[in-house]
Amino acid sequence: MNETEIRLKEQLQKIYSPVTVDHILHPHNIDSIPNPDGYAACESGCNESMKMWLRIRNNTVANAAYWTNGCAATIACGSMATVLAEGKSVTQAMAITAQDIADALVDLPEGNFHCAELAAKTLRASLKECLSIQQQPWKKLYRK
Repeated sequence: MNETEIRLKEQLQKIYSPVTVDHILHPHNIDSIPNPDGYAACESGCNESMKMWLRIRNNTVANAAYWTNGCAATIACGSMATVLAEGKSVTQAMAITAQDIADALVDLPEGNFHCAELAAKTLRASLKECLSIQQQPWKKLYRK
């Protein structure tokens, strides 16, 4: 790590837990998935947005990826949401809440809870699209 990265990590550690700092500095699954089984884009009230892509195999979230233009906490929340979802059944992943994401990040500051809400909302929306496409596969052809 260079001096700037060290200072950044020190500043983040004053605000966030070690788990959250790790997800900020080394986000998991920050990518996209070509031709996903589920996709959603959501916005928060503070003009942050998140996109999430899912690959479902045997009714299980095999791969999850996300992108956000949000703050450090939003990056961590999107990262944790994908980690929590992978390996879960669609039903189990649908039950992941903002509180689950915040708890997994260990002591997410209350002022950043809306970031966990955005990640949970985006995850649920992408799972709902998966379910919709399973019922009507032709919809995948007309995805925007």
